[in-house]
Amino acid sequence: MQIKHKLILWFSSLVAGLLLIFSVYVYSTYASFRQRSIEDRLERKARVTEQLLTLRGSVAGSVITSMPEQAEYVFSPADSLIYESQQTSDFVASPAFRQRVRRERLVRFQYESNGHLYPKDGVALTYAGVSPDPAGRVYVAVVTAYDQDGYQRQRNLRDLFILGNIVAIGLVILVGYFFSRQALRPLNNLIGQLQRPVTNQPFRLQPDNPRDEVGVLAQAFNELLTRQERLVENQRSFIAQASHELRTPLTTIKGWLETSVLYDTDIDSLRRGMTQAITELDKLTALSNGLLQLARIDGVDAQIDRQSLELVDIVLDAADTLGQQRPGQSLSVELSDGMLEQPTPVTVWGNAQLLRTALLNLLDNAAKYSDNRPVTLCLEMDTEDRARIRIEDRGIGLAPGEEDRVLLPLVRGSNVQTIGGFGIGLTLAYRIISLHGGQLQLRPRPGGGTIADILLPVQSV
Repeated sequence: MQIKHKLILWFSSLVAGLLLIFSVYVYSTYASFRQRSIEDRLERKARVTEQLLTLRGSVAGSVITSMPEQAEYVFSPADSLIYESQQTSDFVASPAFRQRVRRERLVRFQYESNGHLYPKDGVALTYAGVSPDPAGRVYVAVVTAYDQDGYQRQRNLRDLFILGNIVAIGLVILVGYFFSRQALRPLNNLIGQLQRPVTNQPFRLQPDNPRDEVGVLAQAFNELLTRQERLVENQRSFIAQASHELRTPLTTIKGWLETSVLYDTDIDSLRRGMTQAITELDKLTALSNGLLQLARIDGVDAQIDRQSLELVDIVLDAADTLGQQRPGQSLSVELSDGMLEQPTPVTVWGNAQLLRTALLNLLDNAAKYSDNRPVTLCLEMDTEDRARIRIEDRGIGLAPGEEDRVLLPLVRGSNVQTIGGFGIGLTLAYRIISLHGGQLQLRPRPGGGTIADILLPVQSV
């Protein structure tokens, strides 16, 4: 079912329900009022019969009939009928009924009568009379009538409500149709834009009102399109650069092997050719491992195994690993006073292996591009809920404007052509840190070199 039809159905059902509740309330209120009104009139008629009694207990005169099919009956204290306004009547006051009246003093009742669509109403009551009975026995007066006018007005009111509700619901459905069309017009406009033929021009939705809910939806969709376009562009660039990087060592290996097969005739020449091929194979293996690791990080997102980790242990472990991989590298590790003064160890929520990999890649880059000059690793508190890891080197630094570009896969700085690498380490570190809710920022170091700032959220105590 379309949203338009749902809106019409819900709107019509709501209004119809309210109309029905209102109609039932008014109808039931009128029915109760009619019932009380006829009972009050009958009670007054019954009490008037007391004025017909004489001192001897007989009836003198008759009650004026003013109601349709009105009938009066008076029973003496001895329970004999002493007055009836009609000889024939459709109501019989049985002895049990008269006893009930004498016991309850006032009885309002209804009874079915042949030839009438609705029941007749009646009131029975007692009174002592002009001269009360010494034994305390009382007279019983019974008055019945058919509320023809009241029932007719009640029936007319019912018919009016039925017809009025049918007309009102029909109008509500008609108004709901135009209302739903008007309400969904901005959404239909977006759907029409999406159904237009595809062109080479960048596509963006143009909402009627950027501030309403449909406008916010269009803006979110446009942002999604921007991210998708950026992702596709990065993917294309990544594939093109990966193809180039993979093709280069393969071509070199093939060239050395063909040269050895065609021209090398002694063992030394063959050994030299095989050594060069092995070197290129090592580069190819390293590049393949980097690409696989990068693809694995892109695929795990929030499904990695996370636990509470002490940040100082992660940092010292990465520094120790760098010392083993580069024995001659000078690395200075500093912990700020704010970090040492924390009442409990600073912890982060994440994966220890991935965080060590990110820190080690940044430390290895700092050492590689600074020609073994001293590297500084500093851990400090940036705010109460965020820690900062700063890695400083004194190397060649980055060209201006390349701080964000080198974070893309297989993209290297413009001044590192003579230094080996594939442009994967920084990208891997950036994505691991982002996966942990952190930030990686590269900026030039005063006096030469690069500063890598890592901001990681810490767990609250």
